[in-house]
Amino acid sequence: MNLDRVSIKKIILIIITAAFCLWLVLNYRAAIGLIGYVIGLFMPLIIGICMAFILNVLMKFIENRLLAKMDSGIITGGRRAAIRKRAKRIIALLLALIIVLGIITFVLAMIIPTLKDTIASIVSLAPKFMDTVEEKSSEILDWFGLSGDLSELFRDNLTKIVDGAVAFVSGAGSTLASGVAHVAAGVFSTLTNIIIGFVFALYILLTKETLSRQLKRLTRAYLSDRKAAFLLRLANRSCRVFEKFVSGQCIEAVIIGTLTALGSLAINPRYAVMLGVLVGFTALIPVIGAIIGVAVGALLLVMVSPIQALAFIIFIIVLQQLENHIIYPRVVGKSIGLPGIWVLLAVLIGGSLYGIAGIIIGVPLTSVIYSMLRDDTRRRLKAKARLAEPAEPVTEPH
Repeated sequence: MNLDRVSIKKIILIIITAAFCLWLVLNYRAAIGLIGYVIGLFMPLIIGICMAFILNVLMKFIENRLLAKMDSGIITGGRRAAIRKRAKRIIALLLALIIVLGIITFVLAMIIPTLKDTIASIVSLAPKFMDTVEEKSSEILDWFGLSGDLSELFRDNLTKIVDGAVAFVSGAGSTLASGVAHVAAGVFSTLTNIIIGFVFALYILLTKETLSRQLKRLTRAYLSDRKAAFLLRLANRSCRVFEKFVSGQCIEAVIIGTLTALGSLAINPRYAVMLGVLVGFTALIPVIGAIIGVAVGALLLVMVSPIQALAFIIFIIVLQQLENHIIYPRVVGKSIGLPGIWVLLAVLIGGSLYGIAGIIIGVPLTSVIYSMLRDDTRRRLKAKARLAEPAEPVTEPH
Protein backbone atom coordinates (compact mmCIF):
# COMPACT_ATOMS: atom_id res chain seq x y z
CA MET A 1 0.00 0.00 0.00
CA ASN A 2 1.46 3.32 -1.09
CA LEU A 3 0.93 6.25 1.26
CA ASP A 4 1.28 9.81 0.16
CA ARG A 5 2.31 12.65 2.47
CA VAL A 6 -1.28 13.74 3.10
CA SER A 7 -2.31 10.26 4.25
CA ILE A 8 0.75 10.00 6.50
CA LYS A 9 -0.11 13.35 8.11
CA LYS A 10 -3.69 12.21 8.71
CA ILE A 11 -2.50 8.96 10.32
CA ILE A 12 -0.06 10.81 12.56
CA LEU A 13 -2.80 13.27 13.55
CA ILE A 14 -5.16 10.39 14.41
CA ILE A 15 -2.48 8.69 16.52
CA ILE A 16 -1.68 11.91 18.39
CA THR A 17 -5.38 12.60 19.01
CA ALA A 18 -5.98 9.03 20.25
CA ALA A 19 -2.95 9.24 22.56
CA PHE A 20 -4.14 12.57 23.95
CA CYS A 21 -7.65 11.23 24.57
CA LEU A 22 -6.18 8.18 26.31
CA TRP A 23 -4.06 10.46 28.50
CA LEU A 24 -7.17 12.48 29.41
CA VAL A 25 -9.01 9.31 30.47
CA LEU A 26 -6.12 7.95 32.53
CA ASN A 27 -5.26 11.30 34.11
CA TYR A 28 -8.64 12.98 34.31
CA ARG A 29 -7.85 14.73 37.60
CA ALA A 30 -4.74 16.32 36.15
CA ALA A 31 -6.70 17.18 33.00
CA ILE A 32 -9.41 18.92 35.04
CA GLY A 33 -6.74 20.82 36.97
CA LEU A 34 -5.03 21.81 33.72
CA ILE A 35 -8.31 23.03 32.25
CA GLY A 36 -9.01 25.04 35.41
CA TYR A 37 -5.52 26.55 35.25
CA VAL A 38 -5.94 27.56 31.61
CA ILE A 39 -9.38 29.04 32.32
CA GLY A 40 -7.88 30.97 35.24
CA LEU A 41 -5.20 32.41 32.96
CA PHE A 42 -7.78 33.58 30.43
CA MET A 43 -10.41 34.60 33.00
CA PRO A 44 -9.89 38.38 32.48
CA LEU A 45 -10.42 37.89 28.73
CA ILE A 46 -13.50 35.71 29.35
CA ILE A 47 -14.95 38.34 31.70
CA GLY A 48 -14.18 41.05 29.14
CA ILE A 49 -15.94 39.14 26.35
CA CYS A 50 -19.02 38.66 28.55
CA MET A 51 -19.06 42.35 29.49
CA ALA A 52 -18.60 43.38 25.87
CA PHE A 53 -21.39 41.09 24.72
CA ILE A 54 -23.88 42.47 27.26
CA LEU A 55 -22.91 46.11 26.67
CA ASN A 56 -22.99 45.58 22.91
CA VAL A 57 -26.74 44.88 23.01
CA LEU A 58 -27.43 48.28 24.56
CA MET A 59 -24.75 50.02 22.49
CA LYS A 60 -26.19 48.75 19.19
CA PHE A 61 -29.63 50.03 20.19
CA ILE A 62 -28.16 53.46 20.98
CA GLU A 63 -26.19 53.55 17.73
CA ASN A 64 -29.00 52.38 15.47
CA ARG A 65 -31.89 54.23 17.13
CA LEU A 66 -30.80 57.18 19.23
CA LEU A 67 -27.75 58.25 17.19
CA ALA A 68 -29.00 57.30 13.74
CA LYS A 69 -29.15 60.96 12.63
CA MET A 70 -25.37 61.27 12.96
CA ASP A 71 -25.00 59.32 9.69
CA SER A 72 -27.20 61.67 7.67
CA GLY A 73 -25.52 63.95 5.15
CA ILE A 74 -22.15 62.15 5.24
CA ILE A 75 -20.72 60.53 2.11
CA THR A 76 -19.92 56.88 2.71
CA GLY A 77 -16.22 56.07 2.67
CA GLY A 78 -14.97 59.60 3.22
CA ARG A 79 -12.67 60.80 5.98
CA ARG A 80 -15.47 62.72 7.64
CA ALA A 81 -17.61 59.57 7.61
CA ALA A 82 -14.88 57.61 9.39
CA ILE A 83 -14.47 60.34 12.04
CA ARG A 84 -18.24 60.60 12.49
CA LYS A 85 -18.55 56.81 12.84
CA ARG A 86 -15.76 56.73 15.41
CA ALA A 87 -17.36 59.53 17.42
CA LYS A 88 -20.72 57.78 17.21
CA ARG A 89 -19.20 54.56 18.57
CA ILE A 90 -17.52 56.36 21.48
CA ILE A 91 -20.70 58.28 22.38
CA ALA A 92 -22.80 55.10 22.24
CA LEU A 93 -20.31 53.27 24.46
CA LEU A 94 -20.26 56.11 27.01
CA LEU A 95 -24.06 56.26 27.08
CA ALA A 96 -24.30 52.49 27.52
CA LEU A 97 -21.85 52.60 30.43
CA ILE A 98 -23.74 55.50 32.03
CA ILE A 99 -27.06 53.66 31.71
CA VAL A 100 -25.70 50.41 33.18
CA LEU A 101 -23.92 52.19 36.05
CA GLY A 102 -27.06 54.25 36.67
CA ILE A 103 -29.21 51.12 36.91
CA ILE A 104 -26.77 49.44 39.29
CA THR A 105 -26.55 52.60 41.43
CA PHE A 106 -30.36 52.89 41.54
CA VAL A 107 -30.74 49.26 42.61
CA LEU A 108 -28.10 49.57 45.32
CA ALA A 109 -29.59 52.87 46.53
CA MET A 110 -32.99 51.22 46.85
CA ILE A 111 -31.81 48.04 48.57
CA ILE A 112 -28.79 48.85 50.76
CA PRO A 113 -30.40 51.48 53.07
CA THR A 114 -33.42 49.28 53.71
CA LEU A 115 -31.23 46.23 54.22
CA LYS A 116 -29.05 48.18 56.65
CA ASP A 117 -32.07 49.35 58.64
CA THR A 118 -33.45 45.81 58.70
CA ILE A 119 -30.20 44.35 60.03
CA ALA A 120 -30.13 47.02 62.73
CA SER A 121 -33.75 46.20 63.60
CA ILE A 122 -32.95 42.49 63.79
CA VAL A 123 -30.06 43.16 66.18
CA SER A 124 -32.11 45.48 68.42
CA LEU A 125 -35.35 43.47 68.35
CA ALA A 126 -33.86 39.98 68.57
CA PRO A 127 -34.24 39.66 72.40
CA LYS A 128 -37.81 40.93 72.25
CA PHE A 129 -38.51 38.65 69.30
CA MET A 130 -37.26 35.61 71.24
CA ASP A 131 -39.39 36.58 74.24
CA THR A 132 -42.41 36.83 71.94
CA VAL A 133 -41.65 33.41 70.45
CA GLU A 134 -41.36 31.91 73.92
CA GLU A 135 -44.59 33.54 75.04
CA LYS A 136 -46.52 32.43 71.94
CA SER A 137 -45.14 28.91 72.19
CA SER A 138 -46.27 28.70 75.82
CA GLU A 139 -49.74 29.89 74.82
CA ILE A 140 -49.92 27.29 72.05
CA LEU A 141 -48.85 24.51 74.44
CA ASP A 142 -51.40 25.64 77.02
CA TRP A 143 -54.10 25.87 74.36
CA PHE A 144 -53.45 22.22 73.42
CA GLY A 145 -53.69 21.30 77.10
CA LEU A 146 -50.10 20.10 77.42
CA SER A 147 -48.52 19.78 80.85
CA GLY A 148 -46.44 22.46 82.46
CA ASP A 149 -43.43 20.15 82.50
CA LEU A 150 -43.60 19.77 78.72
CA SER A 151 -43.91 23.52 78.34
CA GLU A 152 -40.91 24.03 80.58
CA LEU A 153 -38.98 21.41 78.60
CA PHE A 154 -39.84 23.19 75.37
CA ARG A 155 -38.64 26.52 76.77
CA ASP A 156 -35.42 24.93 78.03
CA ASN A 157 -34.75 23.38 74.62
CA LEU A 158 -35.48 26.68 72.94
CA THR A 159 -32.99 28.37 75.26
CA LYS A 160 -30.40 25.71 74.50
CA ILE A 161 -30.94 26.22 70.77
CA VAL A 162 -30.40 29.96 71.13
CA ASP A 163 -27.31 29.46 73.32
CA GLY A 164 -25.94 26.93 70.84
CA ALA A 165 -26.46 29.31 67.98
CA VAL A 166 -24.63 32.06 69.88
CA ALA A 167 -21.76 29.68 70.69
CA PHE A 168 -21.59 28.56 67.06
CA VAL A 169 -21.40 32.15 65.84
CA SER A 170 -18.71 32.91 68.43
CA GLY A 171 -16.68 29.88 67.37
CA ALA A 172 -17.18 30.69 63.72
CA GLY A 173 -15.81 34.17 64.39
CA SER A 174 -12.38 32.84 65.25
CA THR A 175 -12.42 30.53 62.25
CA LEU A 176 -13.52 33.40 60.06
CA ALA A 177 -10.74 35.60 61.40
CA SER A 178 -8.14 33.00 60.45
CA GLY A 179 -9.42 32.96 56.87
CA VAL A 180 -9.62 36.72 56.36
CA ALA A 181 -6.32 36.84 54.49
CA HIS A 182 -7.42 34.09 52.10
CA VAL A 183 -10.77 35.76 51.47
CA ALA A 184 -9.09 39.14 50.95
CA ALA A 185 -6.70 37.59 48.43
CA GLY A 186 -9.63 36.04 46.56
CA VAL A 187 -11.53 39.34 46.51
CA PHE A 188 -8.45 41.18 45.28
CA SER A 189 -7.91 38.61 42.51
CA THR A 190 -11.56 38.85 41.47
CA LEU A 191 -11.47 42.65 41.39
CA THR A 192 -8.25 42.55 39.37
CA ASN A 193 -9.84 40.18 36.84
CA ILE A 194 -12.91 42.42 36.60
CA ILE A 195 -10.84 45.56 36.03
CA ILE A 196 -8.65 43.91 33.38
CA GLY A 197 -11.75 42.36 31.82
CA PHE A 198 -13.38 45.79 31.66
CA VAL A 199 -10.35 47.09 29.73
CA PHE A 200 -10.67 44.13 27.34
CA ALA A 201 -14.38 44.87 26.95
CA LEU A 202 -13.71 48.50 25.98
CA TYR A 203 -11.14 47.44 23.40
CA ILE A 204 -13.46 44.79 21.94
CA LEU A 205 -16.39 47.21 21.67
CA LEU A 206 -14.34 49.96 20.05
CA THR A 207 -12.71 47.64 17.48
CA LYS A 208 -15.35 44.92 17.06
CA GLU A 209 -15.53 45.22 13.24
CA THR A 210 -11.75 44.86 12.91
CA LEU A 211 -11.68 41.89 15.28
CA SER A 212 -14.56 40.29 13.39
CA ARG A 213 -12.74 40.62 10.07
CA GLN A 214 -9.55 39.15 11.55
CA LEU A 215 -11.37 36.16 13.02
CA LYS A 216 -13.15 35.51 9.72
CA ARG A 217 -9.85 35.64 7.81
CA LEU A 218 -8.24 33.19 10.24
CA THR A 219 -11.22 30.84 9.96
CA ARG A 220 -11.17 30.86 6.16
CA ALA A 221 -7.37 30.50 6.09
CA TYR A 222 -7.08 27.45 8.35
CA LEU A 223 -10.32 25.60 7.58
CA SER A 224 -11.87 24.27 4.42
CA ASP A 225 -14.51 26.39 2.73
CA ARG A 226 -17.30 24.11 3.90
CA LYS A 227 -16.14 24.02 7.53
CA ALA A 228 -15.43 27.74 7.56
CA ALA A 229 -18.89 28.55 6.18
CA PHE A 230 -20.54 26.29 8.77
CA LEU A 231 -18.53 27.75 11.66
CA LEU A 232 -19.20 31.35 10.61
CA ARG A 233 -22.90 30.62 10.16
CA LEU A 234 -22.98 29.00 13.61
CA ALA A 235 -21.15 31.99 15.16
CA ASN A 236 -23.52 34.51 13.56
CA ARG A 237 -26.57 32.61 14.70
CA SER A 238 -25.18 32.21 18.22
CA CYS A 239 -24.52 35.94 18.47
CA ARG A 240 -28.06 36.78 17.33
CA VAL A 241 -29.63 34.29 19.73
CA PHE A 242 -27.58 35.44 22.73
CA GLU A 243 -28.36 39.09 21.96
CA LYS A 244 -32.08 38.34 21.83
CA PHE A 245 -31.75 36.31 25.02
CA VAL A 246 -30.15 39.23 26.89
CA SER A 247 -32.80 41.69 25.69
CA GLY A 248 -35.63 39.22 26.42
CA GLN A 249 -34.23 38.56 29.89
CA CYS A 250 -34.17 42.29 30.63
CA ILE A 251 -37.78 42.69 29.44
CA GLU A 252 -38.85 39.74 31.58
CA ALA A 253 -37.08 41.24 34.63
CA VAL A 254 -38.90 44.56 34.13
CA ILE A 255 -42.25 42.73 33.92
CA ILE A 256 -41.59 40.69 37.07
CA GLY A 257 -40.33 43.73 38.98
CA THR A 258 -43.37 45.78 38.01
CA LEU A 259 -45.81 43.01 38.99
CA THR A 260 -43.99 42.54 42.30
CA ALA A 261 -44.16 46.26 43.09
CA LEU A 262 -47.87 46.41 42.26
CA GLY A 263 -48.64 43.32 44.33
CA SER A 264 -46.53 44.56 47.25
CA LEU A 265 -48.60 47.74 47.44
CA ALA A 266 -51.35 45.70 49.09
CA ILE A 267 -48.87 44.06 51.51
CA ASN A 268 -46.59 46.92 52.56
CA PRO A 269 -46.73 50.14 50.52
CA ARG A 270 -43.57 51.46 52.22
CA TYR A 271 -41.39 48.68 50.78
CA ALA A 272 -43.32 48.08 47.53
CA VAL A 273 -40.90 49.86 45.17
CA MET A 274 -37.85 48.40 46.91
CA LEU A 275 -39.26 44.86 46.72
CA GLY A 276 -40.10 45.33 43.05
CA VAL A 277 -36.56 46.51 42.28
CA LEU A 278 -35.06 43.67 44.31
CA VAL A 279 -37.09 40.89 42.70
CA GLY A 280 -36.78 42.42 39.23
CA PHE A 281 -32.99 42.70 39.52
CA THR A 282 -32.56 39.13 40.77
CA ALA A 283 -34.96 37.94 38.04
CA LEU A 284 -32.11 38.57 35.56
CA ILE A 285 -31.04 35.09 36.69
CA PRO A 286 -33.44 32.87 34.70
CA VAL A 287 -36.33 31.19 36.53
CA ILE A 288 -34.71 30.85 39.99
CA GLY A 289 -33.64 34.49 40.36
CA ALA A 290 -36.99 35.51 41.81
CA ILE A 291 -36.55 32.87 44.53
CA ILE A 292 -33.39 34.65 45.67
CA GLY A 293 -35.27 37.93 45.64
CA VAL A 294 -38.16 36.59 47.70
CA ALA A 295 -35.77 35.21 50.32
CA VAL A 296 -34.17 38.63 50.84
CA GLY A 297 -37.56 40.39 50.64
CA ALA A 298 -39.09 38.09 53.23
CA LEU A 299 -36.13 38.75 55.53
CA LEU A 300 -36.79 42.48 55.21
CA LEU A 301 -40.48 42.07 56.07
CA VAL A 302 -40.32 39.46 58.81
CA MET A 303 -39.13 41.93 61.44
CA VAL A 304 -41.84 44.39 60.44
CA SER A 305 -44.62 41.83 60.40
CA PRO A 306 -44.38 38.04 60.03
CA ILE A 307 -47.87 38.08 58.49
CA GLN A 308 -46.69 40.47 55.79
CA ALA A 309 -43.64 38.29 55.15
CA LEU A 310 -45.88 35.22 54.78
CA ALA A 311 -48.24 37.10 52.46
CA PHE A 312 -45.26 38.24 50.36
CA ILE A 313 -43.94 34.68 50.09
CA ILE A 314 -47.35 33.36 48.99
CA PHE A 315 -47.69 36.17 46.45
CA ILE A 316 -44.23 35.48 44.97
CA ILE A 317 -44.94 31.74 44.80
CA VAL A 318 -48.03 32.46 42.69
CA LEU A 319 -46.09 35.00 40.60
CA GLN A 320 -43.24 32.49 40.18
CA GLN A 321 -45.64 29.93 38.73
CA LEU A 322 -46.96 32.58 36.36
CA GLU A 323 -43.40 33.46 35.36
CA ASN A 324 -42.18 29.89 34.87
CA HIS A 325 -45.12 28.70 32.76
CA ILE A 326 -46.34 31.82 30.92
CA ILE A 327 -44.14 34.93 31.09
CA TYR A 328 -40.65 33.43 30.73
CA PRO A 329 -41.42 30.90 27.95
CA ARG A 330 -43.39 33.51 25.99
CA VAL A 331 -41.11 36.53 26.45
CA VAL A 332 -37.66 34.92 26.40
CA GLY A 333 -38.59 31.82 24.43
CA LYS A 334 -40.37 33.80 21.73
CA SER A 335 -37.53 36.33 21.46
CA ILE A 336 -34.97 33.59 20.76
CA GLY A 337 -37.30 31.43 18.67
CA LEU A 338 -37.51 28.57 21.15
CA PRO A 339 -40.83 26.91 22.10
CA GLY A 340 -41.81 27.16 25.77
CA ILE A 341 -41.47 23.43 26.45
CA TRP A 342 -37.85 23.51 25.27
CA VAL A 343 -37.16 26.57 27.44
CA LEU A 344 -38.33 24.69 30.52
CA LEU A 345 -36.32 21.63 29.49
CA ALA A 346 -33.18 23.73 28.98
CA VAL A 347 -33.62 25.35 32.39
CA LEU A 348 -34.15 21.97 34.06
CA ILE A 349 -31.14 20.25 32.46
CA GLY A 350 -28.82 23.26 32.64
CA GLY A 351 -29.67 23.93 36.27
CA SER A 352 -29.17 20.30 37.31
CA LEU A 353 -25.76 20.16 35.58
CA TYR A 354 -24.15 23.53 36.29
CA GLY A 355 -26.51 25.45 38.58
CA ILE A 356 -27.16 29.12 37.82
CA ALA A 357 -24.47 29.24 35.11
CA GLY A 358 -26.09 26.25 33.41
CA ILE A 359 -29.48 27.99 33.42
CA ILE A 360 -28.06 31.22 31.99
CA ILE A 361 -26.15 29.46 29.20
CA GLY A 362 -28.53 26.54 28.68
CA VAL A 363 -31.48 28.48 27.24
CA PRO A 364 -29.66 30.32 24.40
CA LEU A 365 -27.45 27.30 23.71
CA THR A 366 -30.54 25.12 23.35
CA SER A 367 -32.02 27.71 21.01
CA VAL A 368 -28.92 27.60 18.79
CA ILE A 369 -28.98 23.79 18.66
CA TYR A 370 -32.75 23.82 18.04
CA SER A 371 -32.51 26.31 15.16
CA MET A 372 -29.55 24.51 13.51
CA LEU A 373 -31.31 21.15 13.81
CA ARG A 374 -34.55 22.66 12.45
CA ASP A 375 -32.80 24.13 9.40
CA ASP A 376 -30.87 20.91 8.73
CA THR A 377 -34.09 18.89 9.01
CA ARG A 378 -35.83 21.16 6.50
CA ARG A 379 -32.88 20.90 4.12
CA ARG A 380 -32.83 17.11 4.30
CA LEU A 381 -36.60 16.83 3.80
CA LYS A 382 -36.45 19.11 0.76
CA ALA A 383 -33.61 17.03 -0.69
CA LYS A 384 -35.59 13.81 -0.16
CA ALA A 385 -38.69 15.41 -1.68
CA ARG A 386 -36.74 16.34 -4.81
CA LEU A 387 -35.38 12.81 -5.12
CA ALA A 388 -38.88 11.35 -4.66
CA GLU A 389 -40.37 13.42 -7.48
CA PRO A 390 -41.24 11.19 -10.45
CA ALA A 391 -39.22 11.80 -13.55
CA GLU A 392 -40.99 13.30 -16.54
CA PRO A 393 -42.02 10.63 -19.05
CA VAL A 394 -39.83 10.47 -22.14
CA THR A 395 -41.87 10.57 -25.36
CA GLU A 396 -40.46 8.66 -28.27
CA PRO A 397 -40.38 10.49 -31.59
CA HIS A 398 -42.92 9.32 -34.12
